[in-house]
Amino acid sequence: MLLIILLSSFLFSTDIDLITTNDLHGFIAEQHAYFMNPNNPPKIIGGSGLFKYINNNIDEKKSIILDGGNFFQGHPMSVVDSGRTMIQFMNRVGYTALVPGSDDFIYGSKNLNKLADSSEFPFLISNLECNDCELVSENFKTHMISNIQGVTVGVLGIVDSNLKDKIASNKINGITILDIKETLDHWIKILEPSCNVIIVLTSAGLPYDRERVYNNFISEIKSGLRSQINGYGNLNAVEMGYFAKGVDIIVSGGVSKGYNIPWIDPNTNVMITQNYGNGSSFGHMKLIIEEKILSRYELMIKNSLSQTLLLDDFDPDIDMRDWINQKNSFALDLLYKDFYSNIDFTTSYNSEINLEDTGIPDKWRFPTPEIPDKWRFPALGSKEKLDIITWNCEFFPTADEETINALSEAIYDLNVDIIAFQEIKKNGWFHRMMELLPDYEYIISDQSSFMNQAIIYKRDQFELIRKVEPFAENDYNYAGRPPLRADFFRYADSKYYSIINLHMKCCNSGLNRRKNASKMLYDYVSNELDNGYSNFIVLGDWNDDLKDSYGEHCFQPFLDDQRFHFVTEKIVDDPSQATYPKEPYVSFLDHILVTNTLVPRYSTGFEVSTINMGGYMGGYDIYEKLISDHLPVLLSF
Repeated sequence: MLLIILLSSFLFSTDIDLITTNDLHGFIAEQHAYFMNPNNPPKIIGGSGLFKYINNNIDEKKSIILDGGNFFQGHPMSVVDSGRTMIQFMNRVGYTALVPGSDDFIYGSKNLNKLADSSEFPFLISNLECNDCELVSENFKTHMISNIQGVTVGVLGIVDSNLKDKIASNKINGITILDIKETLDHWIKILEPSCNVIIVLTSAGLPYDRERVYNNFISEIKSGLRSQINGYGNLNAVEMGYFAKGVDIIVSGGVSKGYNIPWIDPNTNVMITQNYGNGSSFGHMKLIIEEKILSRYELMIKNSLSQTLLLDDFDPDIDMRDWINQKNSFALDLLYKDFYSNIDFTTSYNSEINLEDTGIPDKWRFPTPEIPDKWRFPALGSKEKLDIITWNCEFFPTADEETINALSEAIYDLNVDIIAFQEIKKNGWFHRMMELLPDYEYIISDQSSFMNQAIIYKRDQFELIRKVEPFAENDYNYAGRPPLRADFFRYADSKYYSIINLHMKCCNSGLNRRKNASKMLYDYVSNELDNGYSNFIVLGDWNDDLKDSYGEHCFQPFLDDQRFHFVTEKIVDDPSQATYPKEPYVSFLDHILVTNTLVPRYSTGFEVSTINMGGYMGGYDIYEKLISDHLPVLLSF
């Protein structure tokens, strides 16, 4: 009997439930899974289903619940209170820890600090250094160590090292991003002696086509392109795994692409996981611990770490469902209020700014920007008219610093009132450019999940009344890029103007989704017109040509309604005005739609043209290399 007791004391075995989410983007309300079946989408039950699953199946004493970042930005329900609803939800679920994603800084470090203060779990930031920054909450930790069923588990948090590319510098003041490899080397050495299991929680992202990305990374190491001397650069999660010797699991967020089977790094044997995002799924595996070592894992369903939260498979917790629905209804009511419901008519917007009245010289109020003067762009803005441009700046900044220099010079020289940009890939770089243009203010998408739109405007000509992103709660047909709407008051004529900036889906299933998106937008704007407000300009990359055959474009709802017209219809038949001038796909894709009451259809009082940027830069090839493959379109009226 004594021998049996002694043997059992040495044969330690237990299991730990690991629950993971990532890239929730505030999507805990019920939604339709258009990505599974666009015509007959099943329903995803969302947060109430996850809450009940955890309550019914998980012992909190034997579990870890982790989130890989980007937890609130996106859905109106969470954006309306800058993430507080999501923290309340995560507290009720019982999360163990999260790592902030780049999108979690979208309202600044101070806001993220408030969210951390109200959370009942730590925010892990092992690779962030705070130099008089605003991340002062005691809930920011470099790491955490927990004892779970006699197993010591250490968790690190690696924030996306591309943070400064993605977020405006004024929102992350005082924050330094430390090298990921050096951070891993430092903390693994500290945790290894005392921890049985080490988990790295990261928002660096497990990329699409992880095998190809990993193989390319190894090739770059072997060729010396990446090395200790040259630097390994900003690592994503699959690259991180190569350096994670001593780590058992990397739980990743940062990309909404999920993988059913974990990736095992060939060099370190670390296991790397990532779920599908936007509240559609969660991960659940059971970690089998033998002799206080992670020996293997078990999936809860056959051949899949991720479980899709379909209503057919998950029951909602009724109280949680009611709570989420109440929050959701409040947010959507705010989003879809008509224009006049959002205007404070007690505020006076009826006088143009007079800088002389302030006692501050113009040059001090709007300092002369130190921008390059390499090209000879024309001045197209005029004091007598409203001048507005739509401009798809492909993968901004396509040439990094060179793009900043060329585009800032173009904006300064063109000197128009408003420019609507599409395809902003790096918000941080866009903010850097705008710092060179102090005459302009800007807004940028807060709720996109793939590329952003931005609107810049002359700060002494307009007052921004409201910024909203309609359809952010249901952006499948917009390819994750909901329209960006700005409502302005213009001092020169004491009128209100509403600008809607859009970037329609391209390629593959694009046409049907563009048609659906156009119908959604038509109904949205029509409702405003029916309620008495009609000063709309809808512009952007529609990814269709007005010359396309009937049924082969997305414009029909607007073409069928005499209250609207495309001013670009005047120039689409002129090949020299094509906005996408590359052979063999020469086409006119970037359009400006207006309401007939704002710009009468047959009026001679407006001008529209495509700006031949290559003509001012020594050729289209140079323009394409530095700025974009699309040409901007100007409307003056």
